Amino acid sequence: MKNLCLIFLCLFSLFSCSQADVKKEEVEIEPTKEVIYTRKSELKNEYIRFSSPNAINRLAEIENEYFKAYYDSTNSRYYGTTWSEVAVNRFGEADTINDFQKYLNDFETKPDSMHCTIYAIEALRFGMSGEFEKLEAKHKDLWGEREHAGWSMAYLLTKYYNWKAILVVSEFSPEYKSCVKNYKKDKKYHVWKQPNIPIDELYVLEEDDIKVDSVLNENEFGWGFSYQGYHTWITRFDTLKECNWSGAPSIEYAYGFDDPLFKKTKFTDYYDYGSHIIVFPPKELLEN
Repeated sequence: MKNLCLIFLCLFSLFSCSQADVKKEEVEIEPTKEVIYTRKSELKNEYIRFSSPNAINRLAEIENEYFKAYYDSTNSRYYGTTWSEVAVNRFGEADTINDFQKYLNDFETKPDSMHCTIYAIEALRFGMSGEFEKLEAKHKDLWGEREHAGWSMAYLLTKYYNWKAILVVSEFSPEYKSCVKNYKKDKKYHVWKQPNIPIDELYVLEEDDIKVDSVLNENEFGWGFSYQGYHTWITRFDTLKECNWSGAPSIEYAYGFDDPLFKKTKFTDYYDYGSHIIVFPPKELLEN
């Protein structure tokens, strides 16, 4: 009898352990991993009239929402403006509506189109909070209903909000000679037929990369644009963050394009353009 009891206890113990292992395994694999493309800022703000955590966290919210859907079976509500121009002309063999309309049909409300400046402006809007409306009014006074541009916002930020600009240019840039000449002449970046932007320092890519990294790593946020405003972006420390306007709302609509809507690159490894302006908000004065 004792032997039978021992056998029963052993079998019960083995069964219990087996069940415990199964439950433990289920607990470990059950939770789904949240897609985190951009980690939120948890830093204390250092700027005057601008919150870099608010700006960064708004973009993190958009980017993480986008990538959570991008590789899934659903579509993101964000799409590139140039992508939509391609999608509106694409039809499947049996389709009576184009790909863009099919995409729109997945949403009860209209999704949001994105391009580089819209993306960067969203960070500026949240970083400046109520002050952004005043910036908008100044923009309208100068340029009417004209859309925002990297250079127009950089000009206003340096003129009215005491933001400081640096120029980073490669020797291989078509602008290199003119940038160096104008810096020596009046310490300004000359924008074609628009107000010139005062700059505090000029750095040469490849030669001054360490210095550029040092300046960038002192700032959680920078407003930036490349080559006369062809592209607008922001920096988060030494990383350039941008919106690619040919980005699709999901991988099924990518049409072979490699790049999604949002990208990030170490600034000194960014080679799409050879001349860049970066504007940093002023920091609080240190007390003696």
